[in-house]
Amino acid sequence: RNVQTPVVLGEGFNELRQFADLLAYRVIDIVQPEPQTLGPSRALKAFAIAQAYDALVACHQAQSPFCTAMNAHLHAAIPNFLIHENFDDSLEPWTWALLQGTPRVENGYIAVPDTPGWGVELNEEEAAKHPYGESNFLRLFEEGWETRRPG
Repeated sequence: RNVQTPVVLGEGFNELRQFADLLAYRVIDIVQPEPQTLGPSRALKAFAIAQAYDALVACHQAQSPFCTAMNAHLHAAIPNFLIHENFDDSLEPWTWALLQGTPRVENGYIAVPDTPGWGVELNEEEAAKHPYGESNFLRLFEEGWETRRPG
């Protein structure tokens, strides 16, 4: 391999084989799975595959405060954790009321919730104020996407 910069891939992967193949051929140095897409059990398997190839893990995480809580737990369980991607500070303020107990970044760190499950609790009253709609999500690279707000 002629590249000195560490190569990171994986946020779009949905099969463990995708990680294994690229790691076996030393194409990537850091795996970046999306645990909300893979599911936590398969994410842990992807982390183990990475560990077998001495690769680090830096999960993709731009979806929700729930993903913050889930990734905090997953990262705490592995020896090859590198960094936790986090966009929570740019989320709509109501999302913090939606999932109570979501850990926040403090002094560059995220404390792992110590309450049952993932450590967050759904506020159903707040959820009812924000029903699902096909158009109520951001489309990357349209006006306003970089601040996580509709244009």
